[in-house]
Amino acid sequence: MDKTPVSELDYELPIDSIAQEPYKNPEDSKLLDASTKEIYKFSDINKIIDSKSLIIFNSSQVVDVRIRTRKIKTGGHFEIFILEILNENTALCLIKTSGKKKLNEEIILENFNITLVSQVEDKFKVIFSTSVVDIIQNFGITPLPPYIIDEKHKYKYYKNFFSKKGFSTASSTAGLHFTPDIFDKLTDKGIEIDYINLDIGLGTFKPISSDYVEDFNIHSENYEIKKNTYENIIKKKKNGYKVYCVGTTTLRALEYVNITSVLKGSTDLFITKDFKFNIADYLITNFHAPKSTLISIVHAIYGDNWKELYSYALKKKLKFLSFGDAVLFKITNK
Repeated sequence: MDKTPVSELDYELPIDSIAQEPYKNPEDSKLLDASTKEIYKFSDINKIIDSKSLIIFNSSQVVDVRIRTRKIKTGGHFEIFILEILNENTALCLIKTSGKKKLNEEIILENFNITLVSQVEDKFKVIFSTSVVDIIQNFGITPLPPYIIDEKHKYKYYKNFFSKKGFSTASSTAGLHFTPDIFDKLTDKGIEIDYINLDIGLGTFKPISSDYVEDFNIHSENYEIKKNTYENIIKKKKNGYKVYCVGTTTLRALEYVNITSVLKGSTDLFITKDFKFNIADYLITNFHAPKSTLISIVHAIYGDNWKELYSYALKKKLKFLSFGDAVLFKITNK
């Protein structure tokens, strides 16, 4: 198999095409049909999807894992980004501070104290003086993506209304276009809706750093798909239903389970250009950043013409990335 130079996943994304403000009404966002290049208002998606369809969402919720505080001793800013809760008082975190990050020394902060007990690369194992869950609930703020200006009014728009459980530090942004009214329109048409859970991590924002796409070590994420959900998907497909995956995380989880038959665990499935899809018939997703593993999925589905499609979207003034517009792909490479 010929390897793919990372340049094949690169394109020029103008800064003003990155949506900084969310749609106050998600239904006003746009949906580009990649097959026809028609642009629809997202509120009309029920008119596009056939009634004999099953739509799968990622229900993992974005947790308020950013903690901004100060050191009592110096008054200096101190920011904690909780990546994973290890036990009641311990978590894996990123730390941002102007001072030195010393291990095994208690740091006195406003409202609570912490001790950095170990470090691997930029991640710290941190012991908190009180429950990590309590700290998140009392002091946490929503972790917006690094390319979005951090403003409080945006936080509520970065969470899906249907989120149920899980521990994500980034949103399944394809789901942000949906509203309860759209769900009603879909179900009134007879379209089925179901959920998987994949906890999205910061690795989703990490660009491919290797010279060739296939050489990149993609991040790993925890997922869970209920047995009856997966069996229903397979049954519906055999009966001629089309499966719509909302978001790349939903698609990755379903395709991984198809390969492994493991309904709960961790996946580092890297979808590249020669990947053959077995579950997903359609993908609804946002426009993604250059050189990202998400663009690799777009490349696998749409082929080399993805750059032309993205160029068309830019010319039509569609908005990109998390708060931007969406695109509908039909998956034919099976």
